[in-house]
Amino acid sequence: MNPQDPDEYMRVVQLHEDRIRNNQAQLRSRRDELVESIKQAFNAVTRKGGVSLAETEPLDAGATERACLRIRAQQRDKHWSEVDLREHDPYGSGICFLDPIGFKYHAPAYMIDALTVGNARLDDCEHDEWMGQDTILYRLSDLSDKEFFQLFDIQQRACVARFLAFHIELNYTTGNDDVLSALSDYWASDLPDEEKAHLTAIWPDAFS
Repeated sequence: MNPQDPDEYMRVVQLHEDRIRNNQAQLRSRRDELVESIKQAFNAVTRKGGVSLAETEPLDAGATERACLRIRAQQRDKHWSEVDLREHDPYGSGICFLDPIGFKYHAPAYMIDALTVGNARLDDCEHDEWMGQDTILYRLSDLSDKEFFQLFDIQQRACVARFLAFHIELNYTTGNDDVLSALSDYWASDLPDEEKAHLTAIWPDAFS
C-alpha cells in the first residue's frame, strides 16, 4: 500500500490528508447518502432464526444452547436499528460470534455506526474508542468466511462495497491492506460504475 521511499510516502500521506481536510462537505454528503442507502437496502431484514447480539458474550463464555435460546427469546428488538450495540457488545467483538442470519441482521447497524462515529474522520462525527467499528471492517474483509455474505442480495452487497470503499478513502494511509484487498478482489464487482471510476482515479493500480 505505502511507497517504500520515506519522502514519497510522506507526499502520499499529505496528499490524502489534504484531500480529506479540504473536502469535508462533499464527504459528509456522500456519507449521508450511503447511510440512507444502507437503511433502505437492509430495511426489511429480520433476525428470525438467527443469533441475537445479546447471546454472543455467553456464547463466547461457553453457555449452553438452551441458555442462549432463552436469552434470544428475551430480546425485544424488531428491527436492527433498535439494537443497542454498545450494551450488548461492549467489547466490540460480538459480531464475530453471530451466525449468517444474525450477521446480516446486525451488519447494517455496525456499518452505520462506523460511518458516523469513531474512525469516520469527518468533522461532524462523535468519536469514541468502541472496537466494533474495527471489527465490522475485519469481518467484511475476511474472505475465508464468504458463507456469511451469501444471504446478502445485490443491493446489500453494493452497500457493503461502498462502505469499505468509503472507509479506505478516509483512512488509506493508516493501514488498510486487508480491506483494500477484499474490496478490489471481491466486493468491488458490486460497486456502481461511477464509484469504480472514482476509486480508480485515486488508486489506479488497485482498481484498474
